[in-house]
Amino acid sequence: MRRSVRGLTALAAVAGLAGIAACGSSSPTGPTNVSLAGSYTLTAFSQSGVSVPGTSGTLTLTDSNYAVDITFPITTIPEVVDSGTYTATDSGAFSETSRLNGVQTTGTYSFANNVLTVNVTAQGVPISQTWQKQ
Repeated sequence: MRRSVRGLTALAAVAGLAGIAACGSSSPTGPTNVSLAGSYTLTAFSQSGVSVPGTSGTLTLTDSNYAVDITFPITTIPEVVDSGTYTATDSGAFSETSRLNGVQTTGTYSFANNVLTVNVTAQGVPISQTWQKQ
């Protein structure tokens, strides 16, 4: 018996992945890690559902590491400069761990038309970021 796994994420479609098939097995396989490697420019940032216009930033991803620099237009919010490790899976799950403070954030991502959208919760605060791949 042949079964197709449906619901591939936008990243899978962009990456050109075909449907994944399991032949003669009743045990499903887990999600596969994917690389989002590249350089990105921040195009949108929101925290707790509130957009912060004028926020700028850069993001560099390798297969498993990140480096980020985000500057806010509001002087009371300090610049974020951080690096660490990340994991993204073909199911749309996303997590990162900061080398600076050890904080782990978890959430989801999508990647389509060279636009990476990351929605995570960091220390109980929902954060949404949209990045344009260079």
